[in-house]
Amino acid sequence: MYKLLLAAFLSLISLTAHAQVQGKTIVYQVDGTEFTGYMAFDDAVTGKRPGILVLHEWWGHNAYARKRAEMLAELGYTAFALDMYGTGKVADHPDDAKHL
Repeated sequence: MYKLLLAAFLSLISLTAHAQVQGKTIVYQVDGTEFTGYMAFDDAVTGKRPGILVLHEWWGHNAYARKRAEMLAELGYTAFALDMYGTGKVADHPDDAKHL
């Protein structure tokens, strides 16, 4: 029984080892302003897959939004963390975030 469970567990590990989340920076423009988003997907998933837009917090497009996109990609989604403020516009203080 234990050998069977161990074999099943090792098989699952080997299957997940081949899957790799890919991340790509996507630069786009809206009304002449440049924005930088991030698309994450699992390259082991083939065919159609659901897509999710990840909206950043009021701090701006940062590593946290990208990490959340990667976490969704691990679940089989294609996730795009969009940028609502413009390339490089992030805040460290609530007053700055409020302005953005």
